[in-house]
Amino acid sequence: MTEKFALQNIPAASLQRSMRDLFLDLVDLTIDENGKSCLKSVPTNFGYVFFWYGNLDKKALVKYFSEYVPKEKVKEIKKNKKQDAKTVQDQISDFLFNIVRDHLDVIGEGHVEVHLGMVAPKLKQATVMDGSKALKEYAQRLEKLESFTRKCLTKKNSKTIEAIESRFEAIDFITAKEVAKFGDEYFWDDECGYVELAHKRLACEIHMRVHFDGDEKLGAVVDRIENVIAPIEGELDPMYRFGKSRWPF
Repeated sequence: MTEKFALQNIPAASLQRSMRDLFLDLVDLTIDENGKSCLKSVPTNFGYVFFWYGNLDKKALVKYFSEYVPKEKVKEIKKNKKQDAKTVQDQISDFLFNIVRDHLDVIGEGHVEVHLGMVAPKLKQATVMDGSKALKEYAQRLEKLESFTRKCLTKKNSKTIEAIESRFEAIDFITAKEVAKFGDEYFWDDECGYVELAHKRLACEIHMRVHFDGDEKLGAVVDRIENVIAPIEGELDPMYRFGKSRWPF
C-alpha cells in the first residue's frame, strides 16, 4: 500500500486549525540579510512544504496599514490611488510582515508550495546491464510524472493546482531510518545537524503549488494535497527535507 502524504512535526490538533491561525506558528524568528523574517517550512514524508500568504484581504489591509507606515508614505499611497492602479499591498511590502502578524484577519488566500522528488538511480560501479535496467525504470517513472503534470494542468480544476514545475537538482535529504534514530526535530535547521546528516543526490525535483483559503482547516489542505499527488505517490521517494521561504507575501 502506498504511503499517504503527511506533515511532520505538526501536532494532530493543529490539523483542526485554520490556515490563518497557523501563520504565527510558521514565523521564523531569525532575520535575513535584509532585516526581514520569513516562514519555516514543514517537513513531510515526501519532502517539505512551505506556505505563501500573498493574496491579502484588501479591505482589512486598508483598515490597518496607516498604523505601521510612515505618514509621508501614507500620503503617497493615497496620491497613487488616484493616479494609477498600484495596490496598497504592492506599495507597503516592507511593512506586511508586522501587519499580518498583528492582524491575522488580513490573510485572504495563498498556496502551499509542495516539494517532492524522484531520486535518480545510483550508477557508480554498476554493470552496463544493471545501469540500463535502472535507467529504463527511472524513465518510466518520469513518463508517469509528465503524463500526470500534463493532465493536471489541462483539465479545469479551478484554482486547486496553480502550477507544477519539475527540474533536475542535486537535493539534500534525510532518511526515515535516521529520523527514527536521531529524533524528529534535528532537520528543522542547519544548527541542529541537518548539514552533517544530509545526503546529496541527483533527483527530479517537483514543485507544486496548491491553493488554500485563509479560513480553511489545515487538515483539509493536507487532504487536498494527498488527492492531487495520489496518482504519482508510488513513483515518489519518501524522504525528509528542509527549506525556507523568504517571500511569505
